[in-house]
Amino acid sequence: MPDEGIAKTVVACNTGPLISAFQCGRVDILKRYFRIIYIAPSQVTEFAMHGAAAALDDLVQEGFVMLAEALTGDERTRAEILARRIAAQSLSGDPDYRSHLPEAEAMVVAARPELGCTLILLDELAARAVAEEEELRITGFPGVVGQAGLDGLLTKDDIRHVLGLCQQQGTHYSNQLVKHVSETYGR
Repeated sequence: MPDEGIAKTVVACNTGPLISAFQCGRVDILKRYFRIIYIAPSQVTEFAMHGAAAALDDLVQEGFVMLAEALTGDERTRAEILARRIAAQSLSGDPDYRSHLPEAEAMVVAARPELGCTLILLDELAARAVAEEEELRITGFPGVVGQAGLDGLLTKDDIRHVLGLCQQQGTHYSNQLVKHVSETYGR
């Protein structure tokens, strides 16, 4: 099915949604809906820790993923404040704010008006809660997969398979989430 007529948007992303796309081999789903994905430069290390440096580099070379300029001093301060708020969330499994800096930096990147981001891709629940408080529009990889289901690109079984592959490789999508996305958005 051609994607002509789909208005592709510019988004900011932390590592989770992209790693999920790598895990299940479905970067094509992201490319269907997004023109450019911005990531904070500090996230490159996290991709390498997940064994996804080469896959990320390929997308950077294509121009699909772009490294945002380094955070300014004020932006680093803002990211630390956001990371502390994420760590303090009841949904957070890690009270160390430093663990949440990648998500916080993605929020700071998403808020840069010159980039024109219309959305932020975040999967972690605590980070999503803070992003909502910041009035950022949010989705995650399961949301993009769900949209592909609504558009007739993925069946219920396809959705279960795609998200199941992510689970098998360590992504913490609950069985309840997988069932909800497949039953609600799959055809």
